[in-house]
Amino acid sequence: MDGFDTTVDAPSGGTTREWELFCREGATEPLVPVGSVSAPTAEVAREQAAKLFDHATEALWLCPADETVRLREGALDVTAAAAAEPTAERPAEAEE
Repeated sequence: MDGFDTTVDAPSGGTTREWELFCREGATEPLVPVGSVSAPTAEVAREQAAKLFDHATEALWLCPADETVRLREGALDVTAAAAAEPTAERPAEAEE
């Protein structure tokens, strides 16, 4: 076993980015979140997502996780949603 790194929880070195995946199974189906992938670029994330979901989807959307905003029901005002985003001075509220 010489030469193998046995540390399984070592940091990735900051070379990857999280990408949220959203899929639509059919033309009349809603777009739904299905998971995420880690990849250094959008192109690599697209390749990974296609391998996972392309066979079962009509549409596949990728969004950088750190740029994805979650809106609660009734909070579709983009200006209000941006103001509600957590910052260092105003951390996110815990959801029930």
